[in-house]
Amino acid sequence: MIDGSLCQLTREGVRAAAHAPLATAVVEFCRGPRCYYVREHPHGLLPGIPNLYCLDRELRLQWLAEWPLTDDPCAAIAEVAGDVLTVVSKHGVQVRIDAHTGRLLTHPRGNPAAGRPEINAIAP
Repeated sequence: MIDGSLCQLTREGVRAAAHAPLATAVVEFCRGPRCYYVREHPHGLLPGIPNLYCLDRELRLQWLAEWPLTDDPCAAIAEVAGDVLTVVSKHGVQVRIDAHTGRLLTHPRGNPAAGRPEINAIAP
């Protein structure tokens, strides 16, 4: 990352490709089998635009995550295992995303007794 942008460099250190952030800055990325999963700082994104997305190897946008938590942005990329991208929200909710499409595999449901959301599988 250079100045908040994700960059690919040549062996000589020259920028070969770059992806400017959608809003403020790229804060984390994780290499997938044929792509990069990117988490951006949520500040500056329009409401409803998720701060988690996928770029191909040439740093072109492939998908924006289907994000179920309107006031709880993605805070960490936890794991990439096979076809599943597991991430954690700012409030500690684990969300599972299809690694190839960005579609939601699990969704949170409020649990008023515990005061925290719980995750439930979406029926196929």
